[in-house]
Amino acid sequence: MLNFLVFLAFVLPQSHSVDTNSKPCMPAKYNNAHNVFLKRHIPDGVPKTWDQNAWETFLRKIQTCGRPTQSFFRASEKQRVENVCTNAGGKTMSGNLCISKEKFSFVTVRIDTGACGIRSMHNETKHIILACEEIGDACQPVHFEGNRENRAPSNNQLDCGAKGSSGTKTTVINVLSFLCTLVMVVYIW
Repeated sequence: MLNFLVFLAFVLPQSHSVDTNSKPCMPAKYNNAHNVFLKRHIPDGVPKTWDQNAWETFLRKIQTCGRPTQSFFRASEKQRVENVCTNAGGKTMSGNLCISKEKFSFVTVRIDTGACGIRSMHNETKHIILACEEIGDACQPVHFEGNRENRAPSNNQLDCGAKGSSGTKTTVINVLSFLCTLVMVVYIW
């Protein structure tokens, strides 16, 4: 029993952040994450039409039929999207997430993953939320997070782009969780 409690003391503080950084612009765990982001959200050949056949052909070509909800930006928006991970373009949120200071227009496609058929397509205009990590010498987007609640950036949050620009709350939670578990172990022992 004691071994299990000691195990929990070390595992619990780390368990919620296995694959993501606790703050934006920390070194990426996967060096190819930005390229995967670009392939998924700003690929070459995004259709400039609302024709479902064109979109189905496009999704098959880029081999993303297994993803039920997908969002796409035009290639002309690439630099603006990447700027969300900088102090000029984004504000910090929780974890490694940044929210854009400006609204973006993008296409969201929902598909039937079995047949790669379009269930719905619509244009959205809202602030985008991106996971931002350091790859090379730049803080770059590595994940697109849906903004279902239509959140907007807060002026009280720090700008994105600087190493360690947020995340102190996560560190405090990790330390408190560890100390509480340690106290329990000592008390039970």
